[in-house]
Amino acid sequence: MSSKEKIPELSKTKEYQKFKMWLDQAKRVLISTHALPDGDGLGAETAFYHYLKRARKACRVYNPDPVPKRYRFLDPKNGILLGPGEVELWDTCDLWVILDTNDPRRLGKLWSEISLRSKKIVFLDHHPGIVGPQEISYPPHALLLTDPASSSIGEMLYHLFKELNLTKLNKEVAIGLYVSIMTDTNSFRYSRTTSLSHLIAAEMISLEVNPEEVYQAIYSSKELSHLQLLGHMLQNVKVTAGGKVAWLEMGLDLRKKHQATADDTQSFLNLLLLLKDAEVVCFFREEEEAGEVRVSIKSKGKVIINKVAMELGGGGHEFAAGLALSAPLNKTVEAVIKRLETIVESFEKFGK
Repeated sequence: MSSKEKIPELSKTKEYQKFKMWLDQAKRVLISTHALPDGDGLGAETAFYHYLKRARKACRVYNPDPVPKRYRFLDPKNGILLGPGEVELWDTCDLWVILDTNDPRRLGKLWSEISLRSKKIVFLDHHPGIVGPQEISYPPHALLLTDPASSSIGEMLYHLFKELNLTKLNKEVAIGLYVSIMTDTNSFRYSRTTSLSHLIAAEMISLEVNPEEVYQAIYSSKELSHLQLLGHMLQNVKVTAGGKVAWLEMGLDLRKKHQATADDTQSFLNLLLLLKDAEVVCFFREEEEAGEVRVSIKSKGKVIINKVAMELGGGGHEFAAGLALSAPLNKTVEAVIKRLETIVESFEKFGK
């Protein structure tokens, strides 16, 4: 199977043709990803930045939140993955490319700050469209180019790079693509991992990406206090629906006590997937913003859960989604778990 088999369908779309034209015409390109950036978004940004630089495009990265410590190896000189207070923003840009989200709300203050200062806006994303009561409307100068079949935004970018053919891939581009694919497939373990994911990863390794170094930088980065926090959390796992729904709750005071950032707790949810009976797992984390609770939901691959996230103002993949609610922790848990119990019960009865 060739790693170029997927791109013809995407390249035939009017959205791709418009994106290509806008990129060709752009002299200044701004790159961003969502708030609380993860390996998928940051890796993709790194790859896109170096790709455009090699193509002699003026580009700059501007993010709503700082880079978590474990991803700083992507920008060792601290001069690329920047945001408010770290780099001066252009007065205007020809093209603003937003990676790994189709939801302007996930950009925080950046959306209101930059959307009217950008001549053109493109969302490059691999999540399903947001439907239902929280359906998104985009301004007339914005374009959504999406490929939900891609395992990650890095996989989608790889195909776009090959089709655009502005320059050749090098090690800097390859590291970003590899990080994006590896992290968003949970080290190639999620159901959306494809044979193409592995083929692309192999090509990136041939471009001098060192898998062990990347893995160690991202996952061997915990402080002792973070492991102690994890131990506390695992002693307080909660279950319902006969063990088919499991979750963790983390109040802000507990996280502050252990000096853990939001990113330090991202991997906690994956451990619940080890539970034999659990079909759906959930992580509730109280945020610094007054009264906000961020919710991450994952399914083992049978129960579709992104509809629950969309109902409550979030979104995501069929088997991995998230949302944020401005409500007390206990009320948020009650609302989300009740909905998850319902869909698990429906799946048990009707297989859907």
